[in-house]
Amino acid sequence: MSFNTAISGIHAANKRLEVAGNNIANSGTIGFKSSRAQFSALYSASQLGSGRNAVGDGVRLASMQQNFNQGESMTTSGNPLDMRIQGNGFFVVSDGGSLAYTRAGAFLKDAANFVVDSEGGRLQGYAANEQGEIKRGLRTDLQIDTSNVSARATTRVAENINLDASLPSLARLPVFDPADPATYTRVVGRTIQDAGSGAGATAVPAADHELKQYFVKTGDSQWSMHVLIDGRNPVDPNSVAPLQVTLEQRPNGSLSYSGNSQHLRKISDTEFALQGWRPAEEVNGAWVSNGAANGGTVSLPLNNGSISMLDPGDALMDRPVPAFDPSDLKTYSDMFANAIFDSQGNQHELKQYFVKDGTNSWRIHALIDGRNPQMPDSTDPLTANIVFDSGGWVQSLTGGPGFASTHSNGLQLTGWTPAMPAERVTGPEKWVPNGAAGSAKGITIDLTNLLQHNAASSRSSTHVDGHAAGQLSSLSVGRDGILCAGFTNGMNKNIGQVILASFSNPQGLQARSDTRWTESADSGVADYDVPGVGTLGSLIGDGLEGSNVVLADELIALIQAQTAYQANSKAISTEATVMQALIQST
Repeated sequence: MSFNTAISGIHAANKRLEVAGNNIANSGTIGFKSSRAQFSALYSASQLGSGRNAVGDGVRLASMQQNFNQGESMTTSGNPLDMRIQGNGFFVVSDGGSLAYTRAGAFLKDAANFVVDSEGGRLQGYAANEQGEIKRGLRTDLQIDTSNVSARATTRVAENINLDASLPSLARLPVFDPADPATYTRVVGRTIQDAGSGAGATAVPAADHELKQYFVKTGDSQWSMHVLIDGRNPVDPNSVAPLQVTLEQRPNGSLSYSGNSQHLRKISDTEFALQGWRPAEEVNGAWVSNGAANGGTVSLPLNNGSISMLDPGDALMDRPVPAFDPSDLKTYSDMFANAIFDSQGNQHELKQYFVKDGTNSWRIHALIDGRNPQMPDSTDPLTANIVFDSGGWVQSLTGGPGFASTHSNGLQLTGWTPAMPAERVTGPEKWVPNGAAGSAKGITIDLTNLLQHNAASSRSSTHVDGHAAGQLSSLSVGRDGILCAGFTNGMNKNIGQVILASFSNPQGLQARSDTRWTESADSGVADYDVPGVGTLGSLIGDGLEGSNVVLADELIALIQAQTAYQANSKAISTEATVMQALIQST
């Protein structure tokens, strides 16, 4: 009868109203997925001939379909455990041993430090060990370790450093000093006379003077010659600075020179001449001209009898580097500093000073807090030598006591005594042990990635272990689902990783209260993996996924359902009028 057909239509319209109303009611529910009612037509089975003229018996509810499209992102109040899925996965929660699945990522920490949802369901994931390494494969309730991090002494400093190969060596020839034999290679001297001057009572008699030539071997075939007469400059007796020329022995045996060519002139490959000499004498502590003539040029032979002053067999003059002083930038080429820690978590500063003392050779000086690591009352550094090969890689390391080289391009700093300044009223600063200790194994300074290339000196990265004690201060969630704890000492530690679930047929999931679903035979068994795998999607920390309800669509659905309800009601009233007319006509 048409009564039944219209009644089925009313039931269908009512169901559409229920579904739209439920969607609208949950338009602000975190992680909610909208539903849609699917209907199908009803026809009575006929045993008599063809059904081509069948009218139909109304409508019935065929199924309820859920829309698992991504919901809108929502801002949060700053809860670090809020998270949303950018993909198709589901969070996994355990409630009393049974598993449920949800898209609502509003999680918090309960009294036992488990990560739970609003109903107390524990978020599932993989735990991390003491070193922060994620142990995949064993699903567990994620729990936040709130215990403090103990202090740890530094055991290793690893750096990627380039030392500028173009920097000049700080090794310098010593300043020439005629009173210091260490500043010259050879010296030859003789007595010469000036020519006197005048005649009679005013005549100035000829006087003896001491001429000295000093030779400094600066290279395999290079020398410098310094000339003094009576310990004074020959042409300016008020100065003690010598006349100087640079000499070079050519491969063919000839001699070239450069320098003071105005007063020092080459006569031959074995002799120079001094021109412009001003004889002088000391009067009351001052040097003045004695009025005598110089007698012309003064011969400057380059040999002493049969002995050449330019002997290729002489050793090169030693080129010392300036005495190291950390407060004097001229005594080192580069410096890099690192914070290190003692056994009590006290922070100290390790400074490494690099001194270039040759083409491919450097020295490294180490100080901690500006003091000798082993004897904190001293400011003398620990020192090692570094030699690079032609490619700019470390060829050899040579350390000293307490700063020995290792087998893998490193230096082992041992015997460190952590110290602090002692209280003082007067007198020099004094440092005393602070009661802590360094690592029993010492500190390895890893120089594997130390290079010498023609680029500005720089440090591209550094890794220093050891740290102060720390308390939990922050939590964060990465896109890969890793929960990371931050501590007051600046450390970060992985404490677990969120897992996500996927299903072969999400439409087969059974909807439950609290925006949860459970698996069923239609959905298939859940597959678990970490965010970022397949279509599971990644996690966005400090964010939530809102409802995917589109209110405009739901309002249209309400209007359509209302219209269908009214039309089916009209069909019933019309059928009733027809039936009443039939009854009255009989």
